[in-house]
Amino acid sequence: MKAQNIILLLLIILLNSCSSIGHMEFENIPINGNLDKFINKLIKLGFTDPQLVKENQIKLNGVFLDKNCEIYVFATKKNQTVYKVRVNLPVEVQDSLQSSFEKIQKTYSSKYGIGTTRYKQYRIRERLMFNEPGLTRHLMTGDYTRYFTASGEITVEVQDGYISITYVDNVNYEIRKRESEEEYEKDINYNGKVE
Repeated sequence: MKAQNIILLLLIILLNSCSSIGHMEFENIPINGNLDKFINKLIKLGFTDPQLVKENQIKLNGVFLDKNCEIYVFATKKNQTVYKVRVNLPVEVQDSLQSSFEKIQKTYSSKYGIGTTRYKQYRIRERLMFNEPGLTRHLMTGDYTRYFTASGEITVEVQDGYISITYVDNVNYEIRKRESEEEYEKDINYNGKVE
């Protein structure tokens, strides 16, 4: 009887964990569905001034992490399915940028677990002197921390004077890749017939 109860309990836990994978969320909105519907949900949260930047890419303005930011929403070409959201925080001076990056790392680590970090500074051979007293880490463009979840990944990256935070949904990113491959094959087939 105990073995049956244990198996039943494990089955319930397994089913619950599988059903909770779902889609990556941005501001408690699943990164999923039609681009226009997703934008409307963001507007209801207070994001404003939607503008078409490129095909399948819309920019909004709003407050994120208590700062006025630009938010970019990316969708697939064929189905207009949202697969990525990128937030560009405001430009900061170097000391403030360092502080903000560390604060965001702590916030995201507490929510998503320890991320994978890469600092470009330590790729330069002269800076690999770990015994040097007073060696401090200075952020450089391209330094990042990436957080992986069952539903996607989040990348906090230092850009040229500001920090960007990118949310990518795994399921919808696969749709984007599949659409890109189909488009590529279509172009090859079309071009192959012409030649």
